[in-house]
Amino acid sequence: MRKNVLVPWPRCLLPAAAMLALLAQISAAEEPMKRHVAFGDCLGFDRAACDAVARDEPDNLTAFFLRGLAAELAGDGAAALADFDAVARREPRHFGAQLWRHIVAARLHRAEGDGFQDYLDQAALPPWPKALGELYLGLATPKDVLALAGKQPAAARAEALCAAHFHIGRQAELAGDSAAAMAAYRAALATGTTHVFEYRAAMLALDAAP
Repeated sequence: MRKNVLVPWPRCLLPAAAMLALLAQISAAEEPMKRHVAFGDCLGFDRAACDAVARDEPDNLTAFFLRGLAAELAGDGAAALADFDAVARREPRHFGAQLWRHIVAARLHRAEGDGFQDYLDQAALPPWPKALGELYLGLATPKDVLALAGKQPAAARAEALCAAHFHIGRQAELAGDSAAAMAAYRAALATGTTHVFEYRAAMLALDAAP
């Protein structure tokens, strides 16, 4: 069994080169060959592939986190929340799990008392991506979030802006402002970062809009 490799926040916040390096590291350590295929598909948010990795490697928190994101893409909030809960319990520092646990819980009207505020207060996070969490708690404005995203290194900036626009849209949607949400989702797509989770989630949200 390989050593677990954590992705501390959603893929959109990492430069593509970093994700490729992570996948190469995982693949080099993986046996047999069928497992690197499964993990590669899991990195693409394939629920069946993530199921396979999680079943074979119950200590692989990355697989559980990615399976949660895949469930979120499929609209299965209960399954997504279960996976994010599982990762957050076992690795409380995992920003992605804590963030998405709060987002999904809010959509399911279960966010009250979920501990997300305490997590942000105690975690030693840099301003970015901490601002994404603060956005959902009313502690950062969309302008704040976009400004921080725009200051990221050039290699990561488009992905950061994609994440910023998507989360601005999701927060607006949770607040009942569908027009602002759709505008933000369109801005996420305008970044052109088609390989990242937030891009795909924004596209699905727009497709599902009346």
